[in-house]
Amino acid sequence: MRRLLTWLSAVLVTASTLAVTADAAEYPSFKDLGAMPLNAVTAPGSAAGTGPNGEPWLYLVSSGSPAVLSVVDARDGSRVHEFPLPGSSGSWAVDLTPNGDVYVGTYGGGRFYRYRPGAAAVEDLGVAVPGETFVWSVTHDENGVVYGGTGQSRANVFRYDPATGATTDLGSLAPGADPLIVRGIAASQGKVYAGTHATTSVVEIDAVTGERRDLGLPPGADPAAGVYDLDVRGRLLFARFSLSGSPAPLHVYDLDAGAWVQEVPDVHGLSVSPVAADGRTVYFVRDSTLHTYDLVDRTYAATSLTGVGDVRGFDFLDLGDPDWPGDTLVGVNHVGRYFVYSPQTGRSETRTADAVAASGPVRSIAEGPDGRLYVGTFLAGGMASYDPGTGAKEQFATEISQAEGMVTHDGALYVGTYPGGEILRYDPDQPAEPGVNPKPVLRLYEEHGQSRPFALASAGDVLAIGTVAKNGSPGGGLTLLNTRTGESWFTDVVPGHSVVALTYRDGVLYGATSVYGGVGGPRPTEKDAVVFAYDIEQRRTLWEVAPIPGEGAIGELAFDENGKLWSQTPVTVFRMDVETQEVEARRTYEPYPWDTIAYAHVGSRLWYDPYVDELYVVSQAKMFTIDPVTLDRARVFQPASYGFLHNNGNVFIARDLKYWEYTPSARPAATAALAAGSVPAGRPQTVTFSGLGPGEELELWLRPDAKPLGTVRADDTGTASLTFTVPLDRAGELTVEGRRLSTRGVLSTSFQAAAPLCDVTVDGPHAGPLRVGSGTTCLSGATVSGAVTVSPDAMLTVTDSAVSGPLRADRAGGVVLSGATVSGSVTVTGSTGVVSIRDSVVSGSVSLAGNIGGVRFAGNRVTGGLSCSGNDPAPVLDEPNDVTGPVRGQC
Repeated sequence: MRRLLTWLSAVLVTASTLAVTADAAEYPSFKDLGAMPLNAVTAPGSAAGTGPNGEPWLYLVSSGSPAVLSVVDARDGSRVHEFPLPGSSGSWAVDLTPNGDVYVGTYGGGRFYRYRPGAAAVEDLGVAVPGETFVWSVTHDENGVVYGGTGQSRANVFRYDPATGATTDLGSLAPGADPLIVRGIAASQGKVYAGTHATTSVVEIDAVTGERRDLGLPPGADPAAGVYDLDVRGRLLFARFSLSGSPAPLHVYDLDAGAWVQEVPDVHGLSVSPVAADGRTVYFVRDSTLHTYDLVDRTYAATSLTGVGDVRGFDFLDLGDPDWPGDTLVGVNHVGRYFVYSPQTGRSETRTADAVAASGPVRSIAEGPDGRLYVGTFLAGGMASYDPGTGAKEQFATEISQAEGMVTHDGALYVGTYPGGEILRYDPDQPAEPGVNPKPVLRLYEEHGQSRPFALASAGDVLAIGTVAKNGSPGGGLTLLNTRTGESWFTDVVPGHSVVALTYRDGVLYGATSVYGGVGGPRPTEKDAVVFAYDIEQRRTLWEVAPIPGEGAIGELAFDENGKLWSQTPVTVFRMDVETQEVEARRTYEPYPWDTIAYAHVGSRLWYDPYVDELYVVSQAKMFTIDPVTLDRARVFQPASYGFLHNNGNVFIARDLKYWEYTPSARPAATAALAAGSVPAGRPQTVTFSGLGPGEELELWLRPDAKPLGTVRADDTGTASLTFTVPLDRAGELTVEGRRLSTRGVLSTSFQAAAPLCDVTVDGPHAGPLRVGSGTTCLSGATVSGAVTVSPDAMLTVTDSAVSGPLRADRAGGVVLSGATVSGSVTVTGSTGVVSIRDSVVSGSVSLAGNIGGVRFAGNRVTGGLSCSGNDPAPVLDEPNDVTGPVRGQC
C-alpha cells in the first residue's frame, strides 16, 4: 500500500489556534470562511396579542446567538421593535397575560423574560429553575399568575407571581433518573396541569398546596407519545399526544366529570385558540384545515381555510380594517408566517412577519456539480452556496425545509429534506425559483413513513436514498429513484434498521445502518448495526454483516485504492473485504454509552484521501486522520461536525455557524478534460482526468443514458484516461462523469455528439443483399431488396428505410434502427457498441443476445417472437412494444 506521510507531523489545530502565523509552514493551512448566509426566521415560540394602545401585534422569538424577540404589526407584517435576549438561544414558549404582558421561556440557559408592550427593554427575570436549561412551556391563570415547565432532565413546574416578583419551584415530576420534560402546561381555577414527554403523563397540581393527581391517559392513547400541547378552555382540558409534534389525536378531558370524553384525530399544534366572543367557540388545526370546536356541544367543523400547519399562537385581534370586520383570528407559525381569518366573512389570507432572521447552524454540506459548496441548515431550512474560487456566498431556496443529505447526481444537486422525506432536484445552471428549482421529485413520508433522507448516493441510472423513519416509528429503508422516468422502488432492506450511509461501486450499492429509528420511537431491541450489499439491477440484498457487535450506528462509507471498504461508528474504525464479507481490521478508541443514548443516526463522516493514503473521520465533534495500516489516529481539528474532501484538493469542515477550508498539503485540483468538443456518433472520444491521487480509481459513466464506460486507475502522476466510442444512437450534448470511489466526489465534462460520419451511405434503392464489412454504413430513406449482414466491429444505422430480408449482426460495433421496416428476422449478437431499435416494424422474430454496449428496444411492432438473453446491461424498454409471438428472457 502506498504510504505518503509527509504531513502527519503537522501540529494539531483546535478552535483556539486556527490562525497560521507568518513564519509557519505553508501547509497544512486553515482558512476561516466565516458564517454562511443561512439567515431565516426560526421562531418555535410565537404568540399574538395587542400593543400598549390595542395595536394588533405579533411576538416572535427568533432562534440565534442570542435569540431575539421581534414585535410585528399584524396589519402589514412590519417590524415594530426587536429585543435581544442575552443568555438564550431560542424559545418554544411565549404567553400573553390578561394585562398584555408578554412572558418568554427560553432554552440555552433556561432563562425567563417579560416584555411590557411599549417598554424600551425586555426584563430578564433570571433562570426559572436553577439547573434546568430549557423552559418548554409557559401559561397563565385567570389572575395573571404565570406557570412554566422545564426540561431536559427533571421536568420541573414553576410559578411566577407578577404581584410579588417571586418565582417558586413547584417541584420535579421526574420520578427517577429518566430524562423528562414538561412540554405542555395549562392553568385554571387554582389548578395547574402539566403534560410530560417522553414518559407520558398528565398531572394536576394544586397551585396552593402542591398536591398532585395523575389524570391517567385517555383510552387507546399511545403511552410512548408525549404530551405536546395542553390547553384549558372553559371546563375542558385539551391534550394532544404526539411522538414528534406531527399531527396526532387531540384528547378532551372534562374537568368537572373527571374523565376523558373525546378524541379528535389528526390535529396539529401547538395550541387551541382563546374562546371567541360567543363564549363557546374555539379554533384549532386538523388535517391542515382550520376547524371550529363548540365547547358546549363538543362538535367540530372545518372552515374554508386550508393549507395550515402548526400554529404557535392564536388570538382574536382588531385589524382596524373594514375588509376585516370585528375580531379577526390570527395564527402564527414557527417560520414567521401568519394567517388572518374573519369568522364573520370566512375570508382568509396568509402573510409574512418581518421578524429578525438569524444564521442557522449547519445540517448538511456537499459539493455540487458546479464545484460550489452547498449547505443546508438545521430547523429553519433553506440553502446557501459558497464558491471556493471567488469566495462568493449566496442564500437561496429559503422555502425548503431542513436538508438532511445532499449529493451530486446526473449533473444536478439532489437534496433530501425533513420532515416529509422529500427529495428535490436543484440545477445550478438555472435560477432558483420556489417549487421549480429546487423541484420536488419524490416524497417518502405518506406512503412509506420515511422522514429523514440522510444518505444519498449516485448509483448509475438511479439515485439511491437511505432514510430514517418518521418520528416515533422504528427503522427506515432504501429507495431507488430513476431520476429520468420518476419511477421509484422502496424496500425495508434491513428490517428494523434505518439506512444512514450509502456508496456505490460496479453495480452494487453498499449501505450502513443504525438500529435507531425515528426520534421518539421505541428503544431498539437490536444492538448491532450492519453493512449490507444490494444488487441494483436484481433488486435484492446480496449480504449483510454486523462488523462491530454491540455498536448501534455506522457512519459514511468509502473505498480505498485497493477496493477495501472503510467506515467508522462513533468510536470504532473498521475495514472490510467486500468479496469475502470479512472485517479485516478494526480498532475501538474509547468507550461509548450505547445503553444510555436516546438515538444515534449517522455514526461518523468519513472519506479516504487518495493523495496521502489516509482515512479521514469526523466524529465526536473532532476531525481525525487514521493510518490505514496501524489504525493509529491523530486529531487534526476541532470543533467539527461535518467534513468532506472537495475536488479542489481541500477539506471543508463545518460546525454550528462556522466553516473552514483546510489545505493538508500542496496538491492540484482534480479536473476532467476531453480530446474534442464535438465527435461524430460512432467515433472515438478520449477523456482524461488529472489531479487525482496516485493509484486512485474512478468509475466512468456516459450521460444522459447512464451508460457505464468502465473503471480507470490514475498513474503515479495522478492522471487517468479512457478512450471510448460515442454511441451511434446519440446526438446532442453528452457528459462523461467520473465518480471518485475514495472521496465520493464527481468530475464531469461535456461534449457534442455530432451526426455519424458515414463511410457508405445508401439513400435510395439497393438491389440484392447488403454486407457491411467495416466502418459505418448509413441507410437513410433507402430500400434494400435483400438481407443485410453486419460484420464484426462494423457499424450500421438504418433511418426511415426498408429491408426486404433478414438483418443479422455478429460482434458489430453498433446497430441502430429508427423508423425501419424489416421483412424478416432481426438477430444481433455480441455487439460491443450500442444496439438501439426504436419505432420500427419487424415481420419476423427478433433475437438480441450477449450485447455489451447497451440495448434499447422501444416502440416497435414485431409479428414474430422476441428473445433477449445475456445482454449486459439488461435492455431498456422505455416505450411499449407490440409483439405478436412469445417474449422470452430479459425482454
